[in-house]
Amino acid sequence: MNNQSKPKLLSLLLVFFLFFMWGFIWNLFNVLATFFQESFELSNIQVSLGTSLSFLAFFLMSYPAKLIIDRYGTKNSIVTGAAITGFGLLLFYPASLAESYNLFLVGLFVLFGGVTILQTVCNPYIGVLGSSKNREARINFAQGIGAIGAALTAPLGGWFMLELFENNVFGGIRIFYLAVAGIFFLLALLVGTTKMPANPTEANSDGKIGKLKPGGAFKYRHFVIGFIIMFLYMGAEAILYQLMTPYFKEVGQIGNAEAVRLSAIIFYGLMAGRILGAWTMTKINPAKILGFFALIAALLVLTSMIIGGKTGIYAITSIGFFISIMFASIFALATRGLGEHTNEASSFVIMAISGGFFIPLLFGAIADYFSLQASLIVVVIPLLATSFYGFLFNKIEAKS
Repeated sequence: MNNQSKPKLLSLLLVFFLFFMWGFIWNLFNVLATFFQESFELSNIQVSLGTSLSFLAFFLMSYPAKLIIDRYGTKNSIVTGAAITGFGLLLFYPASLAESYNLFLVGLFVLFGGVTILQTVCNPYIGVLGSSKNREARINFAQGIGAIGAALTAPLGGWFMLELFENNVFGGIRIFYLAVAGIFFLLALLVGTTKMPANPTEANSDGKIGKLKPGGAFKYRHFVIGFIIMFLYMGAEAILYQLMTPYFKEVGQIGNAEAVRLSAIIFYGLMAGRILGAWTMTKINPAKILGFFALIAALLVLTSMIIGGKTGIYAITSIGFFISIMFASIFALATRGLGEHTNEASSFVIMAISGGFFIPLLFGAIADYFSLQASLIVVVIPLLATSFYGFLFNKIEAKS
């Protein structure tokens, strides 16, 4: 290995580990949701604030993240994002001492503000840490590493805080969150003291951060449509990840425990799909894979709507594999070829994650007025739109 490739390899490893860590903390609050509800005697709406605040952070912090990247550059922005995430995790320590749910929510919002910065800067950066030919595959692989982290959240975090510290859960929270915060602060230190390769998407020919041209990212048709697709898709994803338990109970006539167990199968497919999808994208056009996978996912949801019962449940549980590559693929395609506008585009695409806050509200309204099966149309439409985006991407990009 030559001396020039060592900084790039180390940078890849550090950024990959950041993907793993923010994947790990993504669902940590959900592990504690039932404990908080019982301890603080919370309503369902109060508990749901934990999920809502994470999506709200993406909505409010994505554009400020872009401003931070423009002003301080990629490396310093990663350090800032990791440090803010660590500080948010650190707030769980005084929150557990005071046993204050409101302070827990403040910590949650702060840490997801940090994650927003990390998502905004690291997704495009991982794309340039290697050949442009495999950019989409590399982003998908990084997201796959994040999925592995997310898969470890419940068994590791739940075991430590809720089982090992069963008689003193607040004490377990203090130790666990303090340790995870320490990892983020260590990552901030390592990135800050490591020679990181320059990010060509943030610099002009003289190596300084360039000013954006008039029109910015929004003058590119494939970005504008990609932004809309991401907003719609993230709403569908949030429904599939978080709201399938009551659907399974209704259509399958099963108990809560079995519904929870079945809904977890989606995440196993998610892990497998992201890793395999990253390899596949080195062989096949990423846009075509996105179109094909999104179409299959839409057909699976339609099957569940029409047939229902156990078949309807199995159709949904098998969807994890096919939606696994969608976030990273939409992101990669929407920000492709934007040069100095890449960071601006990245911030808006990350903002589109807020679809996970807005779209599920429509899902709930349709479910209340009609049925849970009928409400799945809110999932089908974004998946079909995503499929069209993939299949027609080359034509859309050509007109940008």
